[in-house]
Amino acid sequence: MMRFVALSALLLLPGMAWAQEQTIPVYFQPLEGGEFAPLNKAIADALSQPPLEPASRATPHALIVTVPDRVDVDHKRVSGTFYSFVTVFTRDGNSLGQSQQNCGASNLAECTDQMVQDVKSAAAPR
Repeated sequence: MMRFVALSALLLLPGMAWAQEQTIPVYFQPLEGGEFAPLNKAIADALSQPPLEPASRATPHALIVTVPDRVDVDHKRVSGTFYSFVTVFTRDGNSLGQSQQNCGASNLAECTDQMVQDVKSAAAPR
């Protein structure tokens, strides 16, 4: 019995390791307008961290990240600029979900860290 368990583990380990290393192709449709350049760069940088792999264009099987609606921009005197927007995730024309993003220009990681987690969640097998 112990040999069977050990043999099963040895046979399953390579497959489990491969599944963990599998990349997720992601295409981000950049926001239009020069005022969004820092936000676009932060999102593109975040979506290029493993296991995410940036795609240069929307392709079949790539997870597509878009911001289809308006980005609310609030310029505050003391605390700076804040962004609020909804990201939508699709693949092969099918909706995989959406998420609300809120962050300040001085800490775009508030948006991008959450977005990376949302992309991984949307890409997970269902």
